[in-house]
Amino acid sequence: MTMQVTTQAFRRGMSWGRKGIFRGNLCVEQSEEGIVEIIQNLIDFALEGNLTEELLRQDVGIGVGFVLNHPEVF
Repeated sequence: MTMQVTTQAFRRGMSWGRKGIFRGNLCVEQSEEGIVEIIQNLIDFALEGNLTEELLRQDVGIGVGFVLNHPEVF
């Protein structure tokens, strides 16, 4: 089954994740700690009430791109 990415936010996130970039300028470690940092930031944004649908899709894209680009870690 082929999945098509439909939102710009998700595509942008995947692109950043593949480069190890999170939120435009924060570089994420290529390790388990890196993906934990991405998810923790997402949780923090949600708890602070700052998580929009666009940021959720972008951050999920970052996580997916990061994992796909570093399969040796996962």
